Amino acid sequence: MPVYSYKCECGADFDRCLPVSMYKDPQTCDCGKIATKQVCAPSFFMAQDINYQSPIDGRPITSMQARIDDLKRADCVPWEPGIGQDGERNKRESEARLDREIDTVVDREIAKMPEEKKARLANELAAGADIQLVRN
Repeated sequence: MPVYSYKCECGADFDRCLPVSMYKDPQTCDCGKIATKQVCAPSFFMAQDINYQSPIDGRPITSMQARIDDLKRADCVPWEPGIGQDGERNKRESEARLDREIDTVVDREIAKMPEEKKARLANELAAGADIQLVRN
């Protein structure tokens, strides 16, 4: 049912929840005078029906505040469109960063090797030895 806002010449503002069929019916203020209907921006707030068990600890979640508290308790954020793509991008960036760090460490360790050991390694690689990086 729509809510209509009114203003009385006595200075009072009030709202009335009326059926659409009563849209044009005059409304009286508590002072007894007929009030003027006000044109207001529509309210688009719609209460969400929340009723589920927390996947984190099984607590019943029956309000938006309970949902916010549950997410905060678990250091989580609400799922939003694009969050999966962000996670995949972050994973790829993290793996690329790890690969660069590994390359840096390997290059540094090879640089520390005695020349004889470096030559042996170069010969093994030239002969077809293959190095596979395996992550667990």
